[in-house]
Amino acid sequence: MRKTVWIILSCFLTLLFVPKTYGQAQDKLLSLLKEELAQQMKELKGEEFPPYHMNYRVIDVTTSVVSTSFGALMNSQQYRSRTLVPQIRLGDATLDNFKFAQMGAQQPSSARLPLDEDNNEDAIRQAIWNETNNRYKFAVDMYQRTKAQTTVNVEEEDKAPYFSDVPVEKYYEAPLPVEKTKIDLDEWAKRLKEISAVFKNQPGIMQGDAMMIYTVERRYFVNSEGTEVVQNLPYARIMVFGETKADDGMELPLNLSYFAYDPKDLPSNDKIIADAKEMVKTLEALRVAPMVDPYTGPALLSGPASGVFFHEIFGHRVEGQRMKSESDGQTFKKMVGEYVLPADMHVYDDPTIREYAGEDLNGFYKYDDQGVKAERVDVVVNGKLNEFLMTRTPIDGHPRSNGHARAMGGFDPVSRQSNLVIETSNPKTPEELRQLLIEEVKKQGKEYGYFFKEVTSGFTFTGKGGTNSFNVTPLEVYKVFADGRPDQLVRGVDLIGTPLSMFSNIIYAGNDARVFTGMCGAESGSIPVTAISPTILVNKVETQRKAKSQDILPILSAPGLEKKAKN
Repeated sequence: MRKTVWIILSCFLTLLFVPKTYGQAQDKLLSLLKEELAQQMKELKGEEFPPYHMNYRVIDVTTSVVSTSFGALMNSQQYRSRTLVPQIRLGDATLDNFKFAQMGAQQPSSARLPLDEDNNEDAIRQAIWNETNNRYKFAVDMYQRTKAQTTVNVEEEDKAPYFSDVPVEKYYEAPLPVEKTKIDLDEWAKRLKEISAVFKNQPGIMQGDAMMIYTVERRYFVNSEGTEVVQNLPYARIMVFGETKADDGMELPLNLSYFAYDPKDLPSNDKIIADAKEMVKTLEALRVAPMVDPYTGPALLSGPASGVFFHEIFGHRVEGQRMKSESDGQTFKKMVGEYVLPADMHVYDDPTIREYAGEDLNGFYKYDDQGVKAERVDVVVNGKLNEFLMTRTPIDGHPRSNGHARAMGGFDPVSRQSNLVIETSNPKTPEELRQLLIEEVKKQGKEYGYFFKEVTSGFTFTGKGGTNSFNVTPLEVYKVFADGRPDQLVRGVDLIGTPLSMFSNIIYAGNDARVFTGMCGAESGSIPVTAISPTILVNKVETQRKAKSQDILPILSAPGLEKKAKN
């Protein structure tokens, strides 16, 4: 199961590229990692099961968090941590310890490193040694199991090796200035209290929060082949959350998010407060909106809704490494060259783009978590499936990495999405799409179709062991009536289905691409992603009723409202 969640983090600030010779010699942590990798590799070469590949990945993170609720400060802190994740491969590329286990450890495993290498060199070396030792023990156990299991299992369908060659990379970015890694906590507390105060004294509002997160990651990667990559990945984001509750107990949330590479480029408070006031109006309308029954029929999905839709039902099924496993559903593995979308639609995933249509993208990076240079991958060209998102784990017909190995700290990287872009060469205007929706509603003899305006998350199952399905959670949904009545806001809708069926139902796409910024959780942890998509028209969607709480509404009035009533 993988899940896309809209909250937390986004991407990148100004990438400061410097020639690889500048500053590298003064980077003591990089020197320590290279020295320890060479030493540990040399020692383990003398063991019964010597490694044929090793790498060290370090994520040095500085995080600033400020959160408020209903105008009051709830949290304000800055902290820093360093995490080491080693990886050890035994055997050779045709059969190694990763055959039956994509992760290099039994569970997410990492070492915390001291932050001051000048005064804690011995402690850093000790932490590296200890985690490498733990990883090697697990690698030996998995390699022995792999050899034994291979002799009794049926021959695998995929004949590709388990590890591919890549060019040796040398890339170095100087550390960002200290003042660029932190924010003024007091100033941001003042701003966020003003934003979340919009929710005060509002009947029925159960949650009214505003949060700012600024994270600067400095990522190190070295391997036994000679690759050395050091890059900076800053993320800045404001998030606003509001929630109400209907009389029947259904929780009804809405959210806003704003992303910039640099905190100073985030929108002004005037802009965010105006948006929050509109959110309050929508929440009030949602609280009394009618509940809907399950439905099948035509629908429009806005850019954010279709972005999550594509991320869930398509993006996860073109992440190549997962298809190496016999337990994966492999929905599209044998469909390269076949139509999977209308002939005028195109899909690509490109971690190298920093912005799209003027908006910053948090799926940006230059090198992946295996030290491979990131590349644009044209996944669908003119409706036909063309390529998959690959790591150093090849599959038949796709022998090389295209720089899509990703992981959060403590996890081992696997194929993941970055900036997934959906485009069409035959775009329709919003007015044309609405008219086409109404025509499709009439054609099917329906009273109405749906317009999915905002969504918050989704999840999907890709394995063979369960239903190969998806679920997208809409927040703001409208009925669009065939007879011209005004659109009606409704609640209680979950968008569900199976991937191949849904793709066959896509008819048209618009000219109004929008950016959905989120976090995607899967086996290699939670990573920043972006989905960029226009509005799409689907001739048939399936919905079910959203689950709802059984709790009764609060008996007491909120303190602010009670005082207001007395006055």
